[in-house]
Amino acid sequence: MNFSRLYEKYEGFHRPTFTLRANGSGLEVEEGVRIQILQCCLTTLRQAGSLFLAAELAAGSDAEEAWREAIQLGAVCTLSLGYQKSEEEVFSGFIYDVAWEIFPESGAQHVEMICLDVRGQLMLSARADAGTARTLSQLVDGVLKQSCCSRMAPQVELGAVPEELDLPVQRTGATDFAILCAAADFLCFEFYAFAGWLYFGPPRPSSDTAVTFDGPNGLMRLRRRRTLAGQCAAVAVSGTDDRGERIYARQARETDRGPGVGGMGEALALDFHQAEPAVRTMAQASILAQARMQALQRRCGTLTGQGTGLPELRPGRFVELAGVNGEADGRFYVQNVTHTIDETGFETCFEAEG
Repeated sequence: MNFSRLYEKYEGFHRPTFTLRANGSGLEVEEGVRIQILQCCLTTLRQAGSLFLAAELAAGSDAEEAWREAIQLGAVCTLSLGYQKSEEEVFSGFIYDVAWEIFPESGAQHVEMICLDVRGQLMLSARADAGTARTLSQLVDGVLKQSCCSRMAPQVELGAVPEELDLPVQRTGATDFAILCAAADFLCFEFYAFAGWLYFGPPRPSSDTAVTFDGPNGLMRLRRRRTLAGQCAAVAVSGTDDRGERIYARQARETDRGPGVGGMGEALALDFHQAEPAVRTMAQASILAQARMQALQRRCGTLTGQGTGLPELRPGRFVELAGVNGEADGRFYVQNVTHTIDETGFETCFEAEG
């Protein structure tokens, strides 16, 4: 959606609002409650998304008892953001950490709460199925369809594991989160959550553009970066077939496009070699080499931005800049989004690759 249309949808971005629910109850911001900061961090990286709340409750306020009943460790917590009467859900998770501070003289209380998304729940769980014989896809499916996941992420989307890589596996890792991260790293898959949706599958599952900035409005800062750090000319994957013979597949870097990359090909002369004990066929080595080279090449360019609070801006989707600046214009895949509401208003920061 174009930023100009969002401006109309949210009636000029006046009066930012939010709905925060914990343990099935809304945490109402009424008389005697002051929100110091509400910050939601969403990411496609190998970590849990989080929500942080800091608030003050005046002594004897009607909200004090309701807040204490709602804020319970382990309880499901959701957040919707927007303006006036139009809000979008951006976070679903559980309460992970709570601190109450009491000021004896005034009787006022200060509360800080940290919530994690479903990936945080997987950091605290481990299926009791060690030694069970199954394929990689069966392992992932079994972990993600546990009830501890579905209470926060009722929608689970699993991308198809390439048949050549759907190998027999055994559980390796202390937690379900560690196991899924290891599987995602092996396959070059993405593993992230947004609101009540959890995704595990090939990178960039959708080509949808979340927001198009059709001009400089809505943006306060942009930073475009290109780097040779961590880059290479090719990725090679090797293994051993069933006869004990070496398998080797090499995927060369594709031509880099965009401003400021004319000399990258000449500067890069290094191959990254990755030995994979699980690789038994040339098809497996080729698939992995191609996926890993593509993932590496995508990371050579980044865009970071800061601007007006936009609930639609989310990880796992694209943001497009058109008519902003010739150096920055284009489509970028969003990896990190931070929504912040405090006493100054509603702001969104994002990081994208492309």
